[in-house]
Amino acid sequence: GTFVGSVENAYYGLVQVEAGFAQGKLVSVRVLRYPSDRRTSIYINSRALPALRREAIAAQSAHVDIVSGATLTSRAFARSLDAAFNRAGA
Repeated sequence: GTFVGSVENAYYGLVQVEAGFAQGKLVSVRVLRYPSDRRTSIYINSRALPALRREAIAAQSAHVDIVSGATLTSRAFARSLDAAFNRAGA
């Protein structure tokens, strides 16, 4: 099933993810909301969010390494994903 994470403040905007689970495993992470009102935010997140998604799926965890240059987004991503894991009971 899919579970929506909490809305988290990343200082320059909000981050929210939706996690997809199949047979108890994290199989997808879709970013529903991310800071995108500034050109710098768009650039940083275009690089950071795909890396965070890949790492979360590989690790099967919300405990992902912070992407350099995207510390606030990385932390907000992890908090939102952790909430989705909790809602999934995973």
